[in-house]
Amino acid sequence: MLLSVYHLTEYFYPDEARDSFNELWLYPVDDHRQGLLEFRLSITPESMPRSRQDYFHNRVYDFHVTRPHKQLRIEMQAKVVTFAVPKPSSVPVQVLSSLESRFFEFLAPTPRIPLHHNWLELLEVRRPKPSEDLHGYLLEVTEHLNRILSYNTQATQVDTPLIQFVEGRAGVCQDYAQAMLAVLRSVGIPARYVSGYLATGVGSEGSHAWVEAFVPGSGWCGYDPTNNSTITEQYVKKAHGRDYDDCPPLKGLRRGGGKESLNVLVKVESLQTPLTRS
Repeated sequence: MLLSVYHLTEYFYPDEARDSFNELWLYPVDDHRQGLLEFRLSITPESMPRSRQDYFHNRVYDFHVTRPHKQLRIEMQAKVVTFAVPKPSSVPVQVLSSLESRFFEFLAPTPRIPLHHNWLELLEVRRPKPSEDLHGYLLEVTEHLNRILSYNTQATQVDTPLIQFVEGRAGVCQDYAQAMLAVLRSVGIPARYVSGYLATGVGSEGSHAWVEAFVPGSGWCGYDPTNNSTITEQYVKKAHGRDYDDCPPLKGLRRGGGKESLNVLVKVESLQTPLTRS
C-alpha cells in the first residue's frame, strides 16, 4: 500500500521565546515491512536540522532556533510503501525463558511502566501456559484489552500515570499500548513501544501507538490493542523504545515564551500503489 503522511506541529507563545533546542522522532522506518520513498522536513523559523541514530536505532532530528520567535512550526511530509507480513511462527511461550538476558531492557520496569503493580489482576488478564502458542496468547491479550478499555481523548493527558488509566479504563492509544506492555513484561514476554501513524481506524487522527512483541522465528511482531488488530499495511512505523519517553514525536527546551499553545494536524492518505498495473 502506498501512503502519504503529513504531520504539522505548531507552538504559539505569548512572549518571545529563544534558544529553542528540539528533538524530532518523525522519520518513518525503512525496513522489511515498509519502504520510505520520500521525506521532507520544514522548520520555521528556519533552522538546519541534524540527523542521528539514537540508542534504539531510530532516526532522530535535532535543531536549535537561536533567534527570538513567537511561533514554532514543524512540517513533515513523507511517502511510504507498506507490505503485508506473514503470520508469526507457532512457538510455545516457554521458549522465551532462555532469552531474558538478551531482551532485558524490554522486560524491565520504566518510570512510565512500573512493574510493582499486579497488572494481570488489575486488567483481568490470565497468565499464559508455558506450552501454549505465543502468537495466540498475544492476540488474546490484544482483544481483551480492546474489549475492557474505552478510547476517550479527554480521559488522560500525556503524563497521566498508567495506574490511573488502568483504574479509569479510558484513554488513548499511548495508554492502551503501555498497558499491554505492562501485561506482557509481567509474564516475561519482551515487548516494546512503537510510535507511528494509522491510515484508518481508532487513533488515525493523530500520531498512533502500538506494541511489538518478540516472537522467536519471526522477530518483532506488531499488535494494536486500540483497534484489536495485528499490524497491517495501514500502519506506518516511525520509532520504537521502552515506552513513550523514548520516542515522542517532539521534545525540547526553550528560554522564555510564557505558556504555550499547541496545534497538531496529521493526515494519512492512501495513494495508488506503484505495484498496480494499469
